[in-house]
Formats: sequence, C-alpha cells, structure tokens
Amino acid sequence: MKAELEEGFESFAAATADRWYRVAYAITRDHELAGEAVSSALAAAYARWRTVHRDPETYVRRSLVNDLLGWARRRGAPSQPHDAVRIRRTAARDLADTDTVWAAMLEMPVGQRALIVLRYYERLTEDEVAHTLAIRPELVQAQLTAALVDLRRLMALARERARAS
Repeated sequence: MKAELEEGFESFAAATADRWYRVAYAITRDHELAGEAVSSALAAAYARWRTVHRDPETYVRRSLVNDLLGWARRRGAPSQPHDAVRIRRTAARDLADTDTVWAAMLEMPVGQRALIVLRYYERLTEDEVAHTLAIRPELVQAQLTAALVDLRRLMALARERARAS
C-alpha cells in the first residue's frame, strides 16, 4: 500500500508541477519564489499524502496560495516585472493588451492578483476560489468586482503613460 501511495504522489507531482509553477508565477511574477512555493506545497502534500491523496489538487492549490499570500504579507510583493519575462502570446490573445494586463496586475495587491489568477487563469468556480482563499463564497464576487475595477483603472493609467512617452 505504501508503494502505491508513493507512486500516486510521484505521478501527481509529475503531472501537475508545471501547472502549479505557472499559477505561482502568475501571482508573484518571480521565478525563484514560484519554484520555492511549488516545492513547499508539494512537500506538504507528500507529508500528508495518506490523507490528501483523494483530492490532492485542492490541498496543493490552497497550500500554494496560502504560502504566496503569507510571503506577500511578510515581505511585500515585488513591484517590477523581470525584463526578460513576457507572456507567451497566441493568435487568440490581444497582443497589445497582454503586457499591459500583467504590468497592471503587478501594481495590484497580491491578494487581488491571486483572486484574478484563480478565477480566470485557473478557471476555478467561485466556490473553489472561496475554498482556496478561505473566504466566504459570497465575498468572492464582491472582491473580484473590486479587483477588476482596480485592474481596469491601472490598465487605463498604463495606456495613458504609454501614449505620453
């Protein structure tokens, strides 16, 4: 039984580690911190695998987001993106707005960033977002609305700055 559990964890970690990294990076915009947070979340899942193996995604997602939000509270979120980092663009995306969106997101509090990433990047339901962030489900929509208002305002400011320069 122990070997089966270990194989299950190894399969889960191998199949999902890249996804967790993308989520962590989308929230932090910091490669090193994203990697550390994913390692920490997967290590926590491994330590509790016997109890979380039936629903590991929920456990790892919550552990990862809690770790990132704790980091932001302790140290403050980085304010500038790494110059070499750009979102991979596809034909379906609006090329002009991609960088503007991420630049504006970097100016937002990390909690708002996490909310937007979980809801729209990870495509979680409002109930799943609430569970991950440990907030009441009815607060998700209100906080998301406020976050999107802030994002739109920051994007408009970024466009104005771009026009002025």
